[in-house]
Amino acid sequence: MISSIILGDDLPPLPQELLVARDRGDVLFIVGAGASYPPPSSLPDFGGLVADIYAEVDAAMKGPLAELRKPKPLEWNKIPGMLTHQQRTELKFFAQHEYDVVLGMLERRIDGDPSRMSTLRRAARKVLERTVEPNSLHSALVRLGQRFGQTLLVTTNFDRLLSIAAKKDKYSDEAFALGEIPNPSRSTEFAGILHIHGMLPLKSQRGSTLILTDQDFGDAYLRRHIITSFLYDAARIFHLVLVGYSANDSPVRYLLNAIAADERHFVDLKPRYAFVGCDPSDARTPIEWQSRGITPITYDKADNHKALGKVLSRWSEIIPDKRNTSRVKKHLVSIAKLDPDTPEGQVGQSFIRYYVGRSNPTEQAELSRLLASKVASPKWLAFLNQLVRETARGS
Repeated sequence: MISSIILGDDLPPLPQELLVARDRGDVLFIVGAGASYPPPSSLPDFGGLVADIYAEVDAAMKGPLAELRKPKPLEWNKIPGMLTHQQRTELKFFAQHEYDVVLGMLERRIDGDPSRMSTLRRAARKVLERTVEPNSLHSALVRLGQRFGQTLLVTTNFDRLLSIAAKKDKYSDEAFALGEIPNPSRSTEFAGILHIHGMLPLKSQRGSTLILTDQDFGDAYLRRHIITSFLYDAARIFHLVLVGYSANDSPVRYLLNAIAADERHFVDLKPRYAFVGCDPSDARTPIEWQSRGITPITYDKADNHKALGKVLSRWSEIIPDKRNTSRVKKHLVSIAKLDPDTPEGQVGQSFIRYYVGRSNPTEQAELSRLLASKVASPKWLAFLNQLVRETARGS
């Protein structure tokens, strides 16, 4: 049996069980900073955020940090500049991608005791509030995050672009952060755009504190267990799907360690996935994710991760939704014109297998009429009859 579905040329195959789980309301997408990179959002990654914060509060570090973000940077201890020993130490940890540690050092250096409105945190808000324009990735994720008529998405992003995208497309856009986040459950009432690292204010809605520094992460993940408890519960109920993350980002390490730790305590965890951008010849990056108990769905990261936006948008266009009815029908018609025995027909078989598994008797009858029509290869009807028998036997 074909266990994956291909939604387009040069797009990664998606596990059929993942598509079926999403349609049943059993998937929880966890969205990272990578979703906010593409234009017109164009927000920075964590390293870029740190560099932009320094540009606001410590101009002497702007040039050295820009050097470290080059494709082939100088070693941190060879970068010229009149820097203090403290600044040099921060530069060292930036070079090691320990951005939460860097921010903790910076906040203690310029503010002393951290506070919700420290110089560091005001600068972070200023950087993150530069854009309020969502991109196509946000829109696709909002559509994929529909569960029982409500939007359900988890994000470690501070920005409110998912809420803006949801409102634009007339989906529910209610957002929660930190202590306001509801406990994971199978209930249809478990919903919202859930900012587990905090969120910015948006018009009349309140914002929250932001988890930025090593102290913040230690408090939330290790001392108070706010986020770890949420993830423990979510991993037993939902198939977790990570989008927009790099395995070596410091917030991701906290996130993945919390998810991986759950394996030691529970044997009934749902499968977990991550969309992973890498070069086609890169075999190491997928293994990094596999070693953490995550199934990687790899795609070519060329053209600023263009394939990620394409596959998520394409997936969002074929889910069971009244808005997708005409698109799905058009896709089925195009499949019917193929020979099932050709490579393209094999791809079409995978979609029809998935479609039959999710469809009701009326939809199956309409599909049968389509595959029996003059436009369709006669082989399709035989394939459908065999598939229906297999489905009835539960195979």
